[in-house]
Amino acid sequence: MPTPTYAPPAAPTDSELGRHLLTVRGFHFVFGALGDPYARRLRGEADHLSLGELVRGRGPLHRSALGTWVTADGGLAARLLDDPLLGPRHPASEGPQEHVRDNVWETWRTCHVTPLGEDLLPPAAEHDRLAALLGPVLGPGTCTAWQIDAERAVHRVLDGLPSHFDLVSDLARPAVASSLAAVLGLPDAARAVLPDLLAACGPVLDSALCPPRLPVARAMTQALRRVRELMAAAVADHLTAPADGALSALLAVDPDGGRDPGDTVTAAVLSTVVGAETAITTVANAVMALLEHGEQWSLLRADPERAADAVEETLRWAPPVTLRSLITQGEVEIGGETLEADQHVVVLVDAAQRDAELYEDPDRFRLDRPRSPGFTHVALAGPDHLRLVAPLVRVLCTAVLRAVAERLQVLQAEGEPLRRGRSPVVRAPLSLRLAQK
Repeated sequence: MPTPTYAPPAAPTDSELGRHLLTVRGFHFVFGALGDPYARRLRGEADHLSLGELVRGRGPLHRSALGTWVTADGGLAARLLDDPLLGPRHPASEGPQEHVRDNVWETWRTCHVTPLGEDLLPPAAEHDRLAALLGPVLGPGTCTAWQIDAERAVHRVLDGLPSHFDLVSDLARPAVASSLAAVLGLPDAARAVLPDLLAACGPVLDSALCPPRLPVARAMTQALRRVRELMAAAVADHLTAPADGALSALLAVDPDGGRDPGDTVTAAVLSTVVGAETAITTVANAVMALLEHGEQWSLLRADPERAADAVEETLRWAPPVTLRSLITQGEVEIGGETLEADQHVVVLVDAAQRDAELYEDPDRFRLDRPRSPGFTHVALAGPDHLRLVAPLVRVLCTAVLRAVAERLQVLQAEGEPLRRGRSPVVRAPLSLRLAQK
């Protein structure tokens, strides 16, 4: 008898997807109204850090009314994000991770809320291939080689910045898009549309746990498809005519080993969607933190070489992904609880990184926070896509903050920052008017 092959499910209809998104959203509101702090976080309540303290007050690990195991403990968070018995996918589950057609009332699955496809959630074997591919080009020890290309691109954006501008739409997003395009070596046509595509793809990281509105979900899916098309075309160009940029360098990794160029396309999609959104959020959070803490802004202005310190402290103080979703891959003991395989676990990263047991004066934003010993954070750690793009995120953010410190030394906020709705995971900055004085 032939071995059955996996057949991907048909894409959900608007009716199916809309009903699923509304049902999960209803779960969040009902259990949030009943006082569950994790459900309240998913509802997007503004006082997110106080809710994290409520979670920590319930012990190292507790089960939310939504069925998810939740922790805000700093030490446990680091362990979970490095534990091979936890991963981003359901064990022994082929294909896309989605539950649109599940009866949530029976399964209590409130993970993988929005179908995103395997580009953003690759199976373990593909994840390992991508890590091996990225290592020699965009890995922790190699990615800084692209720093100069990124900085040149950022300076070109700053050249056209008016005296009054928006932090996100005029600075963070175009600077990250331009520097990313320079690093990858994207053609001019792709660079022209990249900022708008990044804006449409923005809710991707939130949508794994928080249901977007149906039109937003559909626009996001369409933008993801367009990003893949652009990256596939760019990789094809680099195959036939190698050029400067990381895409050609990735295609040259192990050229005789039969490596599939499709892996380079997937790596480019991850870098463009996950890497860019993470970098945009980190840059915006960093600028807001620096302006809020004037003495730290003065330190960076006096020595722009400390941009990397500003990035690391921002990743700890205001991480770009505040909720990390994991699935137990087998039976595992966590925080005094024994969890069976296929249990949903969420780490509240922002609360864990304010744990006074691990950090001295954890609520203070400081560039001179000692790195080692006594300093660590898990903002970009874990078994998922964030670890793959972490080196690139650091390069892009450092390039932007260094250029900002050199060029925009006197900045003033005009009004209060706005954050995107339905963004409990990223808490994505949406807008803040700034003025160069």
